[in-house]
Amino acid sequence: MRVGKVAGIQIILNNWFLLIISLFVVAGMSGKVLIVFSAVIFHELAHVFMARSLGYKVKEVEVLPFGAIARIDRLSEKSASSEIVIAAAGPFISLALAAVSYVGILKAGLWQDFYRFYFDVNAMLAGFNLLPALPLDGGRIVRALLAQKQDYQKATATVITIGKMISVVLLVSVVVTYWLDKTINITMIVAAVFLCVAAKAEQKLAGFRTMRVMARKKAALSANGLLPTSHFTAVPNAVVGDIIRLFGPEQYYIVLVVDDNFRLCGTLTETQVWEELPARGLKAKIKEFL
Repeated sequence: MRVGKVAGIQIILNNWFLLIISLFVVAGMSGKVLIVFSAVIFHELAHVFMARSLGYKVKEVEVLPFGAIARIDRLSEKSASSEIVIAAAGPFISLALAAVSYVGILKAGLWQDFYRFYFDVNAMLAGFNLLPALPLDGGRIVRALLAQKQDYQKATATVITIGKMISVVLLVSVVVTYWLDKTINITMIVAAVFLCVAAKAEQKLAGFRTMRVMARKKAALSANGLLPTSHFTAVPNAVVGDIIRLFGPEQYYIVLVVDDNFRLCGTLTETQVWEELPARGLKAKIKEFL
């Protein structure tokens, strides 16, 4: 549900978030709804401010049950370090607010219950968002780290698998809790289902990343007339899968193929490699692309 714009950024309330808020109201805790909402907003504003400080344009913010997603223009097409810093900003602020609340618990009198609840909310936000599952912050951090050593789509698939395992653990914990205490943790069920549904969406988006990156590079070259370029030198028997893992989103790449005497055998552009890849496969030798 779209609720309006703040500083030009569209704010969207996810249906899962509305469900959690409804459960709070039904449980007679409507007074705590604003506290939860404020904690989520502070968490997400940290992402927004960090993204803007790095020069990214934030299009919209979708508030989720356990945090939010800032849809940042072309973030997935940028460097892994940028994604890591932006993803880490949210949990960092939540942990900072939890620390302030903890001090409040120790010193406050009448406000002690407020600080205790605010501490619990922010600690939960930070802890849950640091889980290595997409689209959570922890999942984005882990994917960015993996993408530095392997294909982006493969890194996404790995994190999605971890996320599914976390969903199973959450559902098992619900069953165990019911068996021991005869209580059902609705929040855990919502979290488990949410992670499964969101993971499918992330998997679809990852499949189109390479095409988006190449389209952006071509557009930048057409608009500016030049593009930052990096060169790699490879021997003819180098595996192409190992080479394309070195291709980053912010530069255009040229592969220089040399023989055993380091004499140039041929030159391949990044575009040529990607165009031949479906026919040759990741395990092909780079000499097959010449």
